Amino acid sequence: MILAIVAALPILIVGILMIGYMWPSSKAMPVGWLTAVVIAAIGWKMPVQWLAAATIGGIINAFSILLIVFGALLILQLMKKSGGINGISHSMTSVSTDRRVQVIIIAWLMGAFFEGAAGFGTPAAVGAPLMVGMGFPPLVAVVAALVADSTPVTFGAVGVPIWGGFAALRSMIGLPILSNGTQIAEFVDFLERTGAFAGLLHFLVGSFVPLVIVMMMTKITEGSVRKGLKVWPLALFGGLCFTIPKVLIANFVGPELPSLLGSLIALPVFIFAVSKGFLVPQEKWDFPPREQWGEDWEGEIIAGQGDETAGKRINTFKAWLPYILIGLILLVGRLEVFNLTPILKSWTIGWYNIFGTSIGRGVTPFYNPGIFPFIFIALIIPALHGLKGGKAMEAWKDTFKMIKPASIALFFALGMVYIMMNSGALADTDSMLIVMAKEAAGIAGSFWYLVAPLVGILGAFISGSNTASNIMFGPFQYGTAVQAGIPIIPTLSLQALGGAAGNMICIHNVVAALTTVGLIGKEGLVIRKNLLVSLLYGFMAGILAWLLVAFVMPNIF
Repeated sequence: MILAIVAALPILIVGILMIGYMWPSSKAMPVGWLTAVVIAAIGWKMPVQWLAAATIGGIINAFSILLIVFGALLILQLMKKSGGINGISHSMTSVSTDRRVQVIIIAWLMGAFFEGAAGFGTPAAVGAPLMVGMGFPPLVAVVAALVADSTPVTFGAVGVPIWGGFAALRSMIGLPILSNGTQIAEFVDFLERTGAFAGLLHFLVGSFVPLVIVMMMTKITEGSVRKGLKVWPLALFGGLCFTIPKVLIANFVGPELPSLLGSLIALPVFIFAVSKGFLVPQEKWDFPPREQWGEDWEGEIIAGQGDETAGKRINTFKAWLPYILIGLILLVGRLEVFNLTPILKSWTIGWYNIFGTSIGRGVTPFYNPGIFPFIFIALIIPALHGLKGGKAMEAWKDTFKMIKPASIALFFALGMVYIMMNSGALADTDSMLIVMAKEAAGIAGSFWYLVAPLVGILGAFISGSNTASNIMFGPFQYGTAVQAGIPIIPTLSLQALGGAAGNMICIHNVVAALTTVGLIGKEGLVIRKNLLVSLLYGFMAGILAWLLVAFVMPNIF
């Protein structure tokens, strides 16, 4: 037990600094890395060259992820300056005057689109102020946007939480999956199977999120969920419009496109159905008069006076065109029928056997969505939208400024994880992560299905990112499943799902969303309102995963 606690100290210290002292991840992660260096060097006798090699391997891995984050944020900044975001927003706001319908479209479906395309807190930061501009109380807008930004998150930013967050596991695949020695032949296949199972769990749980959102909205504003429950058929339909294509894409295409392409399918289907009155209640629902609003509902920004129509706005087709092209390019590049994947993967830049160790990592530029299609599309947006060169340069500069804190956090987070993973390699002993995993497996055993999503939630709460949660806890979850003798893929899927559920309460996202609507200082209130939903999401998924493995998929590895 003592050794496991010592091994866990880097992660525990990061958690204490970020939760207890409110440190940003860009400051807490370097401390976590330094703690891992000291413990690995003293407790695991890890030589300097191995410590340096593990850190460099983590940095290379982080750079691959940051290419995607940079590309996604660059597209968003260019679209803001070109009027593309205003065009997309305007196309969503004139469908219905019923607030319950509006919140499903904006928070749930449009939020899923921005999560699939950009991720990293974008949906709440874009959706919350848009809803405030439409007349939503800022508190309601933030709660709705954050709760909605859960189900799509596992496949956000074109799948980064799956194939970026679990990339560090590549060096662990040599471990036996089960006691019978079953192994996975291809690492890509391993990630795709993990994403497919996570998609299935999100389908079973996440389809009810729109109903939860409208119930929370009417509970906050009227003290009752009754008016929210009245639209349960429409809310469930809205949930299924997204989760059905999402689970199909996750199972038959891969982890990059379920949220992006699923939302692009769901949006027109749901909007068309609403325009025809399908399942739409005849009695329209709106918020109570402003004089009846609670003191916590509104802050510096007045509802109904937002800037969603301010500045330049281009037509709907041009506004959506860059994201449509991104979806098409990714789809063509990933589907086997087009046979382009081998070409995109043909060039890899990397450093292997770093400093004479067995550690190595590489980057595949053209298969990385950050370069192709994100940066590729970013280069043609000025021509598509008539954006002047000066404004485009501002977008590039703004993106570099935004990416700096994330870069520091990811470099040190992955450096820390790689050190913890490789700490026992030279001495042929259990690494820090395996020591932690053995202790956890001994305590929880098969009950780990219920614990795994909570670990993911905790990771997202601490780090502010599903990707970072998977980076920190993915190897730990893998090792725990191996030691407990339970299937790996469901366990990692629950980690990814938990990280998505934790997205609605993570400090980073809550602060960012509240800042956009002028409610800074209400972080505790929002987290308290969303905490139960987050925990129930993870708990229900854990039970369902347990049942699926026991009765439906007993041979899953």
